[in-house]
Amino acid sequence: MSSPMIPWVGGKRRLIKQILPHFPAHQCYVEPFCGGAALFFSKSPSKEEVRNDINGELMNLYRVVKVHLEEFMRQFKWALSSRQLFEWHQQTPPHTLSDIQRAARFYYLQQLAFGGRVRGQSFGTATTSPRRFNLLRLEEQLSQAHLRLSDATSEVFAGLPQKSLTLNYCVGRQPLPEPDFRAHPR
Repeated sequence: MSSPMIPWVGGKRRLIKQILPHFPAHQCYVEPFCGGAALFFSKSPSKEEVRNDINGELMNLYRVVKVHLEEFMRQFKWALSSRQLFEWHQQTPPHTLSDIQRAARFYYLQQLAFGGRVRGQSFGTATTSPRRFNLLRLEEQLSQAHLRLSDATSEVFAGLPQKSLTLNYCVGRQPLPEPDFRAHPR
């Protein structure tokens, strides 16, 4: 088990201790609206696991951390936490970047945005607690997520790379009997 990779509006990070005891035993875990995937990262691995979200940038981030962690980490070798870089990343059109660069851009913005918002992001500052985006601990944190993602099989990653599925398509494609769906849209 590991911690969620990114903050996410509506995320379940703070509710994990209350939610996990109510999970039934299951072989197949499907999260059609994974968002920050707090439940996925916090629970024990299942035999079959599927994560999906309509946000293609988010799904690209999970795929890149799973498959290209080393190259993803290189994107942060000389990075700084700064308002100017934050604004530069906001203004950079994602379609002009490679998948790895897009994932790094998305991760950087999510880590430094106030409240983990995707839309209407503003540079977050904290005066009462340490920054959650610590470049010195980045490899350690992402290595845990990489291992958790690597242990999981996922139709979204294996069969349809770089795509987000609609709920009906995601649910309709699950071949295993009695999958445990965790749907908690905002």
